Amino acid sequence: MSLSEETLSLQRAAHDLMYLGMDGSPVYSDDLSRRNGEVYRMTTALYNSGFKGSTVEEQANVCLALLMGYNASFIDHGEKQEHIQEILNRCWDILEVLP
Repeated sequence: MSLSEETLSLQRAAHDLMYLGMDGSPVYSDDLSRRNGEVYRMTTALYNSGFKGSTVEEQANVCLALLMGYNASFIDHGEKQEHIQEILNRCWDILEVLP
C-alpha cells in the first residue's frame, strides 16, 4: 500500500470512528471496540513507519491522518501525548513551507 493510500485509509477509518452513531444508528460495543483498535493500530503503524512524505502536501496529509487517528482512538499506552506533540511540532515546520 502506498503512503497516500495508507493515509487516506487512516483518515477514513478515523472519520468513521469519530462519527459512529451520529446518524442515529445504534452503536454496539463490539463494533466500537473493533474500530477503535483498528484505528489505533493503523495510527501506530503509520507513526512508527517514520514516513514523512516526499512533498510538503504529502507530509501535511500524513500529519493530518496521524492527528485524526490519535484523536479518534481512545487507546493510550502512555505514548500518545508525546506522539501528538511531535506531530504538532512537525506541523509547524510544514506550515511555514506550504504555499
